[in-house]
Amino acid sequence: MIWIRLIQGPLVSQSYAQATASSNLSPVTTASGTPWRISYIESRPFANYAATLANVITALHRMGWIKSIEGLPYTKGQIDSQIIWDWLAQKKDEPYLKFNEDGFYTFDKLKNTEYDAHAQQITQKINQSKNSDLVLILGTDSAKEIMKHGLKVLAVSMSTSNAFQAGIVKGAEFSGDDLVWAHMDPYRYKRQVDIFYDIFKFKTLGIVVDGDVAGRSFAAIDNVLEVAKQCDFQVVIENVAQPEKYGKNQKQFAIDMEAANARLTTKADAVYVGLFIGSDPKQPPKTLSPLVSKKIPAFAQQANDVNNGALMSLARQNFSGVGNFGAKAIIRILKGELPSKISQIYENSPNIIINLDVAKEIGYRPQFELLLGADQTVRPPK
Repeated sequence: MIWIRLIQGPLVSQSYAQATASSNLSPVTTASGTPWRISYIESRPFANYAATLANVITALHRMGWIKSIEGLPYTKGQIDSQIIWDWLAQKKDEPYLKFNEDGFYTFDKLKNTEYDAHAQQITQKINQSKNSDLVLILGTDSAKEIMKHGLKVLAVSMSTSNAFQAGIVKGAEFSGDDLVWAHMDPYRYKRQVDIFYDIFKFKTLGIVVDGDVAGRSFAAIDNVLEVAKQCDFQVVIENVAQPEKYGKNQKQFAIDMEAANARLTTKADAVYVGLFIGSDPKQPPKTLSPLVSKKIPAFAQQANDVNNGALMSLARQNFSGVGNFGAKAIIRILKGELPSKISQIYENSPNIIINLDVAKEIGYRPQFELLLGADQTVRPPK
């Protein structure tokens, strides 16, 4: 029988569950009677960031901290967070939270060599202006860079690959920093590889990775290697640079990805598809086509890649749980709890997705138990 962890509810650390059960989350103003001032930083436009922000806002509204969210400009799948932020900043009658009009910052369209200077500029502005009570930071790159420069404002970091491994916080369960809290799901990618191996029992797993620190983090290579050691399979790696490193030559990235996957067909009997920030979502069917033609199963770290040609994924499809978790952390911090005393671990209920067209093309017939447990079976449009 296939082992699948699909029916469990979200996993929240016991200490966090106990604390939030007894915490008073009712809205309050600052000691001077004014709204709490919030700013926002993100690595780049990305669907996960927009979804996380929208669901945090929805949860804050549900808990009474935002009076109305009617007209919230969010639809599932959008990548633009700034339109949400600009809408929030225009709200003038909110007694508890003020979303700073000049409080939206992004690292979008910057080269890696420009990150440090931009992070220093943002940090100095926030520290010196003293017009932010809390900063919400989405993305690994932005949080890493900001933390280097001594942010002196309370910070909540979300939607990172692994905030502890990235050095954003000092621990997984608790941050170890009285100014910083970060959502942690430390076993997310390990669960994916565990389940992929349990289904296919491959001897060699292939993966395409950008070899720098950020690229290895996006691909969760440390988690892959950990499962490989436990399950006794080999890992073969092909290196391709992140799309942003190609500048305007984005087509070359797709060509290089396709070639890397083609090389893996001679070395691996399964492939784990990691995250490449900035790739064209229309390209995966072509970049993954060598795997399909050689009947090699591909497990995608990101659910969208299943719609674009990967066989399956185990990924977060509903951001309401993590949004609720982040909103509660924000409230507790604003009401005086130290971020270092608030547990960070929330493991979202996993969702399995299977691309039936790809399954047919590679000759894979999912066992009945797997189909019963799947949250989605998709047949993408031709």
